[in-house]
Amino acid sequence: MNRSPPNIMQDSPIMDDTTDSEWIASEGWPVMALAGGVTILLTLISLPLGCFALGLLVWLRHTLRVPVRRVPNITRAVLAPADGIVVEITDAETDPPAGTSVGSGHRITIRTGLADAHLQRSPVAGRVTDNFLIPGLFRSTADIALARRDNERREITIEGEDGQMFLLVQIGSVTARQLVCRHGPGKFLAAGAPLGMPRIGGLTDLFLPAGSKPAVRPGQTVVAGETVLATGPR
Repeated sequence: MNRSPPNIMQDSPIMDDTTDSEWIASEGWPVMALAGGVTILLTLISLPLGCFALGLLVWLRHTLRVPVRRVPNITRAVLAPADGIVVEITDAETDPPAGTSVGSGHRITIRTGLADAHLQRSPVAGRVTDNFLIPGLFRSTADIALARRDNERREITIEGEDGQMFLLVQIGSVTARQLVCRHGPGKFLAAGAPLGMPRIGGLTDLFLPAGSKPAVRPGQTVVAGETVLATGPR
């Protein structure tokens, strides 16, 4: 049975525009460069092939772009770290290595589609404390539990300004074979600040500290840096 999302108190109606000077996310330029080279080569070989490759290049530009996001100014808001659809909301224990500092709480899972913007953003204002890449396979994420167990993942821990710990896990897939975080331990991030991206697709788990209240439902579409996923504990 679905519960109604909790009411969220907003400090101010003012919204902060997230402005980025990047046209393409820095993590996406290697992919764009490779795709551009292939497009030129195929165009020299065959115009129809070149047109097909150009279409793929336009699609990549769409997924790897840096969209301007309006970050809500809401007390204790936990923002969506990724664009996509919420596929799971569960109670879960975090695992080592990064999970040892987070503990148990809600886990919200987002599936990023191939047509979604892939740039991920910090769910809260805080400091990166850990950034681990755990090698693994690149299997289908149709079975989410199996993907969590076997697939490559990157675990990023963020300590919020109030000392609460949040764990973001990028999970690889058949298409998401590079999991990128642009910040190392010690870096302070504003809420909604660019964080990294999976290239391309994949799942994102966000572990919330105990006492957090989810504000979304499975099946809901969320937008990184804008959608409020939950309210943090008092």
